Amino acid sequence: MSFDIRFVFFPAVLVVAAAQPPSARFEGKLITENPADMLWVEVYDNPGHMLTDRQPVQRDGTFTVNAEGSKIYELRVVTRHGDRITSDHVQFRPGQPVEIRMPKSYGEGPRPAGPISALRLSHKPVKAAKRLVQEAESLAVSGQIPASAERLTKALEADPNWFEAWNNLGTRRMQMGEYGPAAEAFRHALAIDANNSTVQSNLGLALLFLREPAGAEAAARRALQLEPDSVRATYVAGLAMLQQNKQPAEALANLRTASKLLPRALLTTAEWSCRHNDMEGCATDLRAFLKTPRGPNHEKAERWLSEVKQKMKDTER
Repeated sequence: MSFDIRFVFFPAVLVVAAAQPPSARFEGKLITENPADMLWVEVYDNPGHMLTDRQPVQRDGTFTVNAEGSKIYELRVVTRHGDRITSDHVQFRPGQPVEIRMPKSYGEGPRPAGPISALRLSHKPVKAAKRLVQEAESLAVSGQIPASAERLTKALEADPNWFEAWNNLGTRRMQMGEYGPAAEAFRHALAIDANNSTVQSNLGLALLFLREPAGAEAAARRALQLEPDSVRATYVAGLAMLQQNKQPAEALANLRTASKLLPRALLTTAEWSCRHNDMEGCATDLRAFLKTPRGPNHEKAERWLSEVKQKMKDTER
């Protein structure tokens, strides 16, 4: 029996801009006794783990972000330098502000594994570039990804040392399927500040699509040095090792760990098991995936599980 359902060890993180559901503005509040106007919130979509919005927090802890009400997001609270203080998984609902309880003492938050570069610390965005980046954010929210990338490119021509703008440009290029230019943008960001787990993971993801798994693994491992509990880096590392047929036990363990937040990782582990004639392992992972909130791959996974069960019965005869 042949299996015609293929997931081929690649992450489904990209969405065609025209197919994106409309976003809306949602309110939130940080529960803290300290002034919060030096903090920012970052919104990551849970399936792809890509940054979708980044907004400043007001002194009283309130903030407003762009999101889709039907999706689960990871919301991170970071310092002005991008260092993460805390995070939580949330679903935005109209009229129900999201609340994030801050640690009692957080100061500037945990520092990365290495020092933030002097270039990033001293950077002050050029006025013209700030306007273009703001336009790029608005265009991205409305699903106009190519136009957003164009604005970011112009912003970086005016201000080539803007770390966040390079990362955002890389993200837009990924959404457009332009993985080479995306990797180049992420490398520009890392030239400014190499000690950023998010961008290291983003670079690893781009390299996976470029079929450069060794480079992807190196970027993911660097991200894990900086942020050991990074789900995205764990996911990328697992995929990169499988693409190299390297340390499959560790790779599969990484993917199953990442599946707690990225269920699609279970489809990759299931396919690996099927390819290596471990039908029981394949069925176990498919059953685990089918217990997660229903999404676009569930129908295919159900058919796939039926085929696997049939093959197991045929083998027993």
